[in-house]
Amino acid sequence: MTLVVITALLVAFVVYLWVGIYLGRRTHDVADLLPLEFQKQACVRNSTEFSASTVATTISLATVVMAFFELASKLGLWLFWTVITTAAGLLVVRLMARKIWERISRYDHRPTLLEFLSTEFSSESLGYVGAICVSLGFLFAFAVELTVGSKFFAALVPGIPTWSVVIVLSAVAFVYTAIGGFRAVIVTDRLQMISIWLLLLALPAFYIYYVATHGGWSANIAKIPEPILNFSARPGLIAFLLGIFVINVPTFISDMSIWQRIAGAQEPKTVATGLWRSVFSAAVTWGCIALLACFAFMMIDPAEDRNPLLSVLDTIVASSGPFAAPVLFLVTLGLYGAMLSTASTQLIAVSHTLYEDVISRARKHSLKERLDSKRELDISRSILILAAMISTIFVQILSHAGFSIADLVFAIYGAQLGLCPLVISALILSRERLKEVSVWAVTAVSGGFIVGWGSAICGRLANSDNLVFMAPVLSLIASTFFVCIGFMAGPRTAVDSNK
Repeated sequence: MTLVVITALLVAFVVYLWVGIYLGRRTHDVADLLPLEFQKQACVRNSTEFSASTVATTISLATVVMAFFELASKLGLWLFWTVITTAAGLLVVRLMARKIWERISRYDHRPTLLEFLSTEFSSESLGYVGAICVSLGFLFAFAVELTVGSKFFAALVPGIPTWSVVIVLSAVAFVYTAIGGFRAVIVTDRLQMISIWLLLLALPAFYIYYVATHGGWSANIAKIPEPILNFSARPGLIAFLLGIFVINVPTFISDMSIWQRIAGAQEPKTVATGLWRSVFSAAVTWGCIALLACFAFMMIDPAEDRNPLLSVLDTIVASSGPFAAPVLFLVTLGLYGAMLSTASTQLIAVSHTLYEDVISRARKHSLKERLDSKRELDISRSILILAAMISTIFVQILSHAGFSIADLVFAIYGAQLGLCPLVISALILSRERLKEVSVWAVTAVSGGFIVGWGSAICGRLANSDNLVFMAPVLSLIASTFFVCIGFMAGPRTAVDSNK
């Protein structure tokens, strides 16, 4: 087991680092590193890349794969609600894609999400506050990936200090992302999806092998606790359904990583076609993971102190059959491919946001001036590396705070929903109308962030799953409330989406 796991991890390291180094040789200015202009290296070349990369942003080791296996014993087939809502969330972006493209095409460059909002609302404060909230969200998400990835490795290969695994995983992620930039993220996203599909072929193959050698389907399905394979009511279900709906359906339209990919596309057809593919691909991929999580209990018994996926891997190793080593290798490769790719997505998003919406805005340097300066490339890379280092500190904090994976999913993504009402408003209202509520917009972003994290923290301290699951709902309610108050309090003008 140790040799197979380490080999799979090293293969992922070598491939991802090679991608970063190869693209780094072609990175000459900051627009090659970040999606700021057309016809630069930092781009999405076609709809296939766009689809693969978009779906890859939705799948991570921590917040999807491990979370599904952790929640399966409690929620069972209700996990398919996450599949439906994820596809619905991407469909919302597809329906708004034309409007998004039209709005950002008015700029003489490719704006970040926060630059777009601050310009449309005529508020520099909104850009700064939003950038800080979004960056904190991505930093915590990156920290979660490192936390889960290191603990996962430590469970598979006992005896290696967790802190050393954190340092190695973090170093690989920020090295290839800092060198290759946004383009490296897009390429490794495609590699992630290949490794995920290999995982989704290898693991079911082992399930079938196990069933065939242990009494057949009827006997093994009978081992699965009854609530897992039905849609019966259970504690916290309503809060979970509401929380997941709010996380998945509105969140993608206000997700910085999705906007990066739209900005990196070279033509609107790439976005439109890519998003249609993303809806279907995400539904199939997430659905397969949900099924694997539920049917894992044919082979294992639920345990409080161990994620069921680890128990499944223990079963694979214990089987000692001809498929054990290849399956373990492909599963480990897929899981760590997902972790590294997700980590790079988060790093490039936070680096882009901090560099463009905080540092560059404060320095008052035009984009043309920055494109002509080699120093700007070094600054943007330094921001990315610093972000990774801060996240490693967050790892230690989260590890000692008692947060489960599910808790962090609801806290992180719930707190980011404060941008959603602002994005929708910016896409359908004129700048004149938006300017009238700019102060309320800043309050909405900060209020949504505070309420989202506050709910999750209070829920964990009070040992209340309902309060944790409701974090996204409360965050969105708070943000929407402040935006609505602003529109009702300010002077009314006609909606004009053409201005």
